[in-house]
Amino acid sequence: MGRRRAEVPAAGAAGLNMSAAAMAAAAVGFLLEIGMVAAFLFWGFRHGSPWNLILGLGVPAVVVVLWGIFLAPKSSRRLPGKMVAAASLAAFILAAAALLAAGAAVVGAIMLAVAVAWFAVSWVVERK
Repeated sequence: MGRRRAEVPAAGAAGLNMSAAAMAAAAVGFLLEIGMVAAFLFWGFRHGSPWNLILGLGVPAVVVVLWGIFLAPKSSRRLPGKMVAAASLAAFILAAAALLAAGAAVVGAIMLAVAVAWFAVSWVVERK
């Protein structure tokens, strides 16, 4: 009776054969997700009391829960691929609009530009 060896999946099977552009797009997408939550926090806490607590904590919490249910990669209720991209872009645009409404015009414009660029790069990378 010899020793058994565990089968090691190939890099492609484990999802590790991403191109540099795909890895960069994934990293920027993650940073946009964090920025989106921060933007909604900032927007919510810019309101007057007691709405600052309700909006500052409630809106980001709802966004995170909805993102986890419908857009997270391992979610059982994940939307189809094109819907995920469109919903992600819509959420990032809303976050940029929230920053603009809160008076952070430069940061909001940067977030909007990065979100649109991320969407375009992701679309090109997925088509290859």
